[in-house]
Order: sequence, then structure tokens, then C-alpha cells
Amino acid sequence: MKRIFIVEDEPDLAENLGDILKNSGHEIVGNEEEGEKAYQLILESKPDLILMDVMLKGEIDGIQLAKSVSEKLEVPIIFITAHSDQKYLERISGLKYDSFLLKPFTKEVLITTVNLTFLKYLNKKVTKNILNIRDKGFLVPIDEDNIIMLKADGLYTRIYTIARQYVIRDILKDVIGKLSEKKFIRIHKSYLINLDYVTGFNAKEVTIASFTAPIRRGFFKELGVLLVERLNN
Repeated sequence: MKRIFIVEDEPDLAENLGDILKNSGHEIVGNEEEGEKAYQLILESKPDLILMDVMLKGEIDGIQLAKSVSEKLEVPIIFITAHSDQKYLERISGLKYDSFLLKPFTKEVLITTVNLTFLKYLNKKVTKNILNIRDKGFLVPIDEDNIIMLKADGLYTRIYTIARQYVIRDILKDVIGKLSEKKFIRIHKSYLINLDYVTGFNAKEVTIASFTAPIRRGFFKELGVLLVERLNN
């Protein structure tokens, strides 16, 4: 039995989702329609999974709420939305999330998506890789899933994460061997990127979350193949 928190601004749909999931053996630990209230309740209840509607009541939407929650808790998030507009997809693509449900969806699709998300999350935790760096005299463990990209800076390497940027006294070549080769790809002599954060690319550059990096000549087709393989895994 997993503990699930539902953030949904349609009360009838939220109740229906809760009933389906409870009948499937899960526990509903919270149900809220306002982003501000949901944030506090999620931090208090520490659920195993969040069903997150994109459009919410209050001053913050589900995308903003997911970003705030992810900075405090490591929890899988399934976005729910009736909107497939490009602007929403672009905002969501810049976040770390686990699955996506487009309204309307069936009971079977909901149950399958929730169960698969739990399985993917468990597998990810088992294979988690931590990069240990030194920052201002302290040893800092960084989950590689939170690393967006790395950039060579002379004898140093800049590490861009979801929360902040680090500069370490190691050349990029030495750092590469410490990261998962299936997740991180060197697209240029000075850039190593996390494929999970790629939001677009062309023959000259790649967009990774809110950053842009040059792509090495002739790598365009290969990168496309790698991204498709990543999506299918």
C-alpha cells in the first residue's frame, strides 16, 4: 500500500480519483485544491506519490507547486491536465517529474500509470548514483539525477544542478567517469549534459532546462537517436 496525495481543483474528480486508488489498495493521505495549502500539507504528510493537477486555485499553479515540493522532498509526481498547449508542455519539460496524464483518462490508465511510476521510482532509487564534491571545505553529495549539465572551465568544472551551481577543482574529463554514461552525454568538448533535461535541439545547439549549449559538429542525428532510446527505456 502506497500513500498518495491528490492536488486537484475539481472536487468531484478528486473524490473519484481517491476512490479508485483506495479500491486499488492505496492510501489517500491528502486532497487539496489550493496550491499554497497543498504545499504545507504535502511537507507534513510526506506522501509516496503526488497526483498534481496543473491548474489549481490560489496564486500558484501545479507546475510551480511541483518545483517547490521537489526542492524539499524526493517524491514521484504525476501531472494531470486537460491542457496540451505548447506553453504548458514547455514549462513542465523543465521540471523533474515522473509521468503525465492528459484528461480525460480511464480508470485503467490511472491505475497503470500510478503502478508503473512506483516501479520506475523504486528502480531509480536502487541504481541511484551520488557524485561527492568539495564545496568551500565541505563534502557535498549530489544526486546525479539533479545535475542538469557540466561545463569545462579551464582546470575547473562548473556543475549546474536544479538548486544551484558548483565549481570544483577537477577537469571535466575526470568528472565524466563518475557519472552514468547512459544518462550523461558529451555534446561538445566543454559540455556534458543530462539527457533527462533536454527540451530541444538543432544542428548547432541544445536546450537543457533553462540553459543552452553548443553541439559538436555532426552530432545532431546521434543525439536524436539517444533521446529516443532514453524515452523508450
